[in-house]
Amino acid sequence: MTDWTQGYVSDIEYLPGFYVEQTPAHLDAACLLRGVEPPVDPGEPFAYCELGCGVGETALTIAAANPQAEVWGFDFNPAHIARGRALAKAGGVDNIRLQEASFEMLAGGAIGDLPVFDYITAHGVWSWVSPENRRHMVDFAAKYLKPGGLFYVTYNALPRWTSSMPMQRLVRLAASLDNDRSDRRVMKALDIARAFSEAGADMIPAEMLDRLDQERGQGTAYLSHEYLNAHWAPCYQVDVAEDLADAKLSFVATANLFENYPDLSMTDEQRRLVETFPAAYAETARDYFLARSFRRDIYMRGPRPIPARRLDERLAARKLSLVVPPSAVKLSVKVPVGEATLNEGFYGPALAALAERPMTIGELRSLPEADGSTATEREVLGMLIGSRQAMALPNVADDEAVTAVRRYNRAHLAICAEEGRAVCALAAAGLGSGITVRLFEMLAYEVLTEGVEPEAEAVTSAIRALLEARGDKLRNEGVPVEDEAEVLAIIRENVDLILSLALPMWRRVGAI
Repeated sequence: MTDWTQGYVSDIEYLPGFYVEQTPAHLDAACLLRGVEPPVDPGEPFAYCELGCGVGETALTIAAANPQAEVWGFDFNPAHIARGRALAKAGGVDNIRLQEASFEMLAGGAIGDLPVFDYITAHGVWSWVSPENRRHMVDFAAKYLKPGGLFYVTYNALPRWTSSMPMQRLVRLAASLDNDRSDRRVMKALDIARAFSEAGADMIPAEMLDRLDQERGQGTAYLSHEYLNAHWAPCYQVDVAEDLADAKLSFVATANLFENYPDLSMTDEQRRLVETFPAAYAETARDYFLARSFRRDIYMRGPRPIPARRLDERLAARKLSLVVPPSAVKLSVKVPVGEATLNEGFYGPALAALAERPMTIGELRSLPEADGSTATEREVLGMLIGSRQAMALPNVADDEAVTAVRRYNRAHLAICAEEGRAVCALAAAGLGSGITVRLFEMLAYEVLTEGVEPEAEAVTSAIRALLEARGDKLRNEGVPVEDEAEVLAIIRENVDLILSLALPMWRRVGAI
């Protein structure tokens, strides 16, 4: 019998999820940090493709938040595509095409009406598929990525993954002895790995298994897809770059923005050692110092350096929006080498101003109360987006665009409720991206978009009624809360915060 899976786990579906690093707005910011022209100007139409899109949550969010874009998503698992298409239909997202196709079909031109793309992304695919399928991905990029286009790829990175390789092989071998479903097999295999570790297999560290036990909370689907694929193979960056060079792709940046600053990611001694290597080997050399086992890399087909004067102008024109509550603003941020402290003379007033309204970097640097001389345009972009306190705001969120994202978000939240999910992403028209929300925010968004007035008592009552209609109970450390007064108090406490902090932010970014 022909195995259409080609060694990839397919008897259970992959977990849905939204990944902001895949969005054009974030990828463009990374390009600017490295002084390279993004594929398109802010707010302009673009063609976007995701290879291995799963159920399409990221691709759908991008399509819903960018009505000017043409979005395609491909996955070889028909269940994924069926789910994605159902959500696209329910949410009225008509600028996306989700297609069941293998990488071989795509590279061979089996999908005949494809455009050439400004962006092609592949998240969580490269180091889980066979060398032949990686070759097909490169061939696809060579054929369908525009000159000046961007290719985003993520993968398990060496040498950091080296210590986990014996454990992965043991788990896959143990799972192969069983014919049960993948999620059940991986749990049994992890128990066997634990037994090996306790019996003295020092290549299976107990702390690694402890971490995996914590990850069981993400669901067994994640563990199955991470550890049971037949072609699982962490990679050195230099080898990925060599493969992608066949499509004329050159490394530009990482989507983890702080990693693009040498002084934030390495010590002086480490930088000097890395600088002894030619540019083509520098990223791999850095991986011996950085604690990154997962790389998020950006390549371009013909990167175009931006002249210094023009770069400053481009950066100054970038508009940012605060995406955390003012009370959560921090001047001390985590960076690869530890912590960095943002200059209070500039960032204090700048963050306070962003709490009032979105502003361009140029406007922030010109604030009378902020010392703009202490922070360059490049620094402001990287520090505020890299610390996840702000996001780029490339689009104009007009009434039509906001109406469209509301329709999609409501359809998405309905599916999340059916699946019992406590976290999801809301599409935001101004961001051209999405923002992550948790259970009470999800509930509040639903009732507010049903027409409930944004008043604490009304929203509290509406959320309580919604939970009761669904038969859901609030839980405290896993234990259902039975006292009605306590239930209402918990809801009211969260509603007060949502109405005062989250709702104004949702409006600023065009999510509601």
